[in-house]
Amino acid sequence: MMMMSEVPFHELSDAAARLSESYRQSDEDGCHDWRGRTDVDWLAYVATRMPATFASTLAVFQELHDRCQPLVVRSLLDVGSGPATGLWAADAVFSDLARATLLEPEAGMREIGARLLQGAELSRRVVATWEANSATSFVSGSSFDVVLAAYVLGELTPSRRDLVIDAMWDTNGHAVVVIEPGSAEGFQRVIAARARLIKRGASIVAPCPHARACPLPADDWCHFGARLNRSSLHRRLKGGTLGYEDEPYAYIVATRGQTENSAARVIRRPRARPGHVLLRLCAHDGLQHETISRRSSERYRLARKLAWGDRWVDGSAVNP
Repeated sequence: MMMMSEVPFHELSDAAARLSESYRQSDEDGCHDWRGRTDVDWLAYVATRMPATFASTLAVFQELHDRCQPLVVRSLLDVGSGPATGLWAADAVFSDLARATLLEPEAGMREIGARLLQGAELSRRVVATWEANSATSFVSGSSFDVVLAAYVLGELTPSRRDLVIDAMWDTNGHAVVVIEPGSAEGFQRVIAARARLIKRGASIVAPCPHARACPLPADDWCHFGARLNRSSLHRRLKGGTLGYEDEPYAYIVATRGQTENSAARVIRRPRARPGHVLLRLCAHDGLQHETISRRSSERYRLARKLAWGDRWVDGSAVNP
């Protein structure tokens, strides 16, 4: 497996363009086809997509950590792991993580992921096992504290997505995490996974403050944004001028056992106006628009600190 320093920039750039185009194309079932990828394609993925996937997964794992204290996560199953992106994010959040099983059918992805882990401090803390299984082939008889599927459901047919969600639920010891792109299509996949998990008896931890049907109208969707810094190579490959980008993502975190409902969630960027802040919230009773006036000095001060995706509990900001 070649690494980036061994590949001419124009080859990486062409591969990054092919990768970007593949994300915009899908078959009639909404699936992306990753067959026939080369080593250079996988390197372009690591340079351009892995940082964004890491940022969104890190944000969701942090939400799980904050909402489910004193949760102890010692084991992770990453379904469709790619180059172990989920493992890197989990290690940054869960200090007790000791073992991870990474399901990745593409040999090139497994090889580059193993090379990234080789010699890293993470590999001395966590025993990582690679499995050449597809997303619908799970480790029989095993149980993991957290089971993750990040940016995977879009590569599967609807019937196979259901199989994966069922298997994730059967395999998890505490939590199931599903992350998809923050597009209308990605959100629909998350909503379908949410409904299936609720049917299996899951408690919804985040981002929803309830387990009822999503109150958003059919032409709208719930998503959030994770900001990440771009490396020089990342910026050049994407033809960008900014030193950062925002990764839109949709997600669901579901756990075993009953949990307290989440707080109201800020589902759009707060709008600060002279003397007040406008919030769009998904709350226990459905969608709400709340105006926080300067006259409510403490609530106004807190509202001005709110960010998209934060929780809002009885007028108190709770950051993920």
